[in-house]
Amino acid sequence: MRCLMTKPKILIVDDDADFRAPIKAILTSEGLLVNEAASAREMDAILNDFDADMVLLDVNLPDDSGLNIVSRLKQNRRIDVVMLSALGEVEHRVNGLTSGADYYLAKPVDIRELLAVINNRFQALTTHQPKQTHAWQLDTVNWLLITPDGEQHPLNNSELTILSLLAKQSMDDKATSREALYSALGNPNYSPESRSLDLHISRMRQRFSSDDFQFPIKTIRNVGYQLTKPIAIV
Repeated sequence: MRCLMTKPKILIVDDDADFRAPIKAILTSEGLLVNEAASAREMDAILNDFDADMVLLDVNLPDDSGLNIVSRLKQNRRIDVVMLSALGEVEHRVNGLTSGADYYLAKPVDIRELLAVINNRFQALTTHQPKQTHAWQLDTVNWLLITPDGEQHPLNNSELTILSLLAKQSMDDKATSREALYSALGNPNYSPESRSLDLHISRMRQRFSSDDFQFPIKTIRNVGYQLTKPIAIV
């Protein structure tokens, strides 16, 4: 979930178009940016370009279970999931929440309850705003890299892991070894010929650099990587 300096983005995932349409209309009228998907496959395609802050997810989709989708979303994204289901018994609610959902609402959804859930979540996020400075910042709460000009880049799990370790090592003006980075990424037994880490770093250089400044990282031959400027953890 990002620190909300822009309008929150909501993705409605439900195979019932008659359900999606009024929910989308109401949320849009409330000033939210809303997209919709009718299946898990369509959801995945949309999330490649639509960086949703929250997903309203139906439990029963034609191509996958909502319970499986929640686990998958939570592994790779900082995102809130509101489970929607006609099955409102306690057992079903518990299953939804234990699978990783942040909220569970029974259908038919009371729009007042849904708006309360959304408003409460996003109002809570605004209490943790990164300070505006002219330095690089890493917001580990909302999974953001903030550039010196204040632009916010949402991070995936791998990027957050790499940047957190680099930032901590840079406090002691030390390089971070490839071994340490691979271990933090959950691959301690990596092959010396592996270039997956280099690909991560290359993509980050491209994503976070601009005409005004370059992403502050350098390669240390036979060692690993080191930041050339500090990235403050906020």
